[in-house]
Amino acid sequence: MALKKKSQQGGRSSKQALGFSMVAAASLLFGFNGNLSRVLFDQRGVTPITLVEFRMLIGGLCLLVVMLIGWRQGLKWYARSWGWIIAFGLTLAMVTYTYFMAISLLPIAVALIIQFSAAAWMALGEAIWKRKLPSLPVIIALICTLCGLLLLTGVWNLSLNGLNLVGLLFGVLALLFFIAYLLLGKRIGRDVPSLPATAYGAIVAGIFWLFVQPPWSIPASTWDWQTLLLITVVGVAGMAIPFALELGALRHVDATRVGIVTTLELVAGSIIAYFWLGQQLDIAQIIGCVLVLAALIVLQYDQAPEVPSLTS
Repeated sequence: MALKKKSQQGGRSSKQALGFSMVAAASLLFGFNGNLSRVLFDQRGVTPITLVEFRMLIGGLCLLVVMLIGWRQGLKWYARSWGWIIAFGLTLAMVTYTYFMAISLLPIAVALIIQFSAAAWMALGEAIWKRKLPSLPVIIALICTLCGLLLLTGVWNLSLNGLNLVGLLFGVLALLFFIAYLLLGKRIGRDVPSLPATAYGAIVAGIFWLFVQPPWSIPASTWDWQTLLLITVVGVAGMAIPFALELGALRHVDATRVGIVTTLELVAGSIIAYFWLGQQLDIAQIIGCVLVLAALIVLQYDQAPEVPSLTS
């Protein structure tokens, strides 16, 4: 009996490690995507709506082609899950757009603090719902990530007087949509594998943005072949792969812990910007990176609750 229990714990630990690895890889890709998106905004004149629209359509179609070639079983209709898929797709449509709007109206440090505080809010909500404090490793990891976030963004150097109220609204909406994305992704994972869930959700998001901005109203400069090539890279490496990885991770790790690990995106983005865009890292930002990485190590020692497995 003890041997069986130990075996179950070992299996759960392996799944948790796999889940953390998947979301860490996704965060690295999101960090790359953030820098490439900045290039498209600043050097190619691509608008946020256009990039989100193409990102979702290209990412979703890419995953559909992958399944058509190598895993046709994943192309099932999943009739009982389409309500959840549509809701998930709409959160995909909004989470990136509201974040882009927030950083266009607020100091980027403030927008980052708001959105990446999601894990803390989810942990608080879970504690209230279950009437139980989070485990010690989760508390330590939350403290490390929040302190790391403060150091990485250097928010104390900013004057917070006169912040744009519309920007704050978009920042809060980005936070809420990010939490909804994680929770809906976890719920969909009970019934739909990560590849079709990501593909169908992205297609729903892309169709939504096609209604908002039809193809004929997209700025003409976007149709330059070099710009389209970079947008395609965003669709594949900045949407299809990382979102599928995060949804896959949510089958092994709960949403709060996934939210903590996503803070690695800031570390990845900062390091990539240092080497690619020539942005400097001061000592405070380096310490912030170390704290975020320390949070990921601490989480490895946490016995997370078992996540329900796929049922259909």
